[in-house]
Amino acid sequence: MAETTTEQKLISLKINDRDVQVPAGTLLIEATRRIGTEVPSVCYYPGLSLQAACRMCLVEIEKFPKLQTACTVVATEGMVVRTATDQVRNARKYMLEFLLTNHPLDCPVCDKGGECECRTWSSATARDTSRFVEEKIHRPEEKWSELVYYDAPRCILCFRCVRVCDEGMDVKALGVGMRGANSVIIPNREDHLECEECGMCIDICPVGALTSGTYRYKRARGKWNTSPQRARTALTAAKSRSACATTKSCAPIIATSPASTTIFLGVKGRFGFDFTQHKERIRQPLLRRGDKLFPVSWEKPRKPPPPS
Repeated sequence: MAETTTEQKLISLKINDRDVQVPAGTLLIEATRRIGTEVPSVCYYPGLSLQAACRMCLVEIEKFPKLQTACTVVATEGMVVRTATDQVRNARKYMLEFLLTNHPLDCPVCDKGGECECRTWSSATARDTSRFVEEKIHRPEEKWSELVYYDAPRCILCFRCVRVCDEGMDVKALGVGMRGANSVIIPNREDHLECEECGMCIDICPVGALTSGTYRYKRARGKWNTSPQRARTALTAAKSRSACATTKSCAPIIATSPASTTIFLGVKGRFGFDFTQHKERIRQPLLRRGDKLFPVSWEKPRKPPPPS
């Protein structure tokens, strides 16, 4: 019987006057990344449902009367897209200004310092002033569990944490409470979190709203990386039986980030890194002779000492 192969249909469009071919069904934000054009977005995350909450990925599309969100529009044949016009730049600046209306200016002490996506795009858009003179809405920091802390003023309501808990982990431990400017992320047990404590909500948060009780205010700080595009290095989590994957950015950090929403870092790999400093950690090879363990060197042949 002859084998049949199906080729994925490609569609052609123009992005910033460049001809681009992408598979049918590709979102515009992914199409722009194929040609190295980074469209800012803090709510979009590959693999999660589309939210369009931050409105940062606005682009111009020919024959469309208004700006559109690149994270929700699917590329179609003959589409003409522009990502860097004056109208688009101004819209992004205004949306970023709106997102940071109640955001505290505590970047130097924030656990996300150097990795905050809002800080990255603030630098990229050179937006250093705000027209808002109203008093910021402040809420005290909440301790949801021994591992998860929530700082509502830092939250930009991108709902990544809610979606990854719901869709990625199928736990549904987080939700949204209140309305409008008073909206906040809420745990599933009123004032505390009751779940598997996987930490995915902490890792996926683009700002410092969700932090870990394990390493909060203890992360190593280096030179802030304000480039939207970062070099990533593949790693394998420590203490992992299944070699779960992760990535680590060039900036020195303790916290790690998931490679994608379909590759999860295990709880031991995320929170069990303190074993490296444990006083009972084995620091050289041991060979068993009878019921005793004898230390041997890494270089010499591994032969146990003769019985005494």
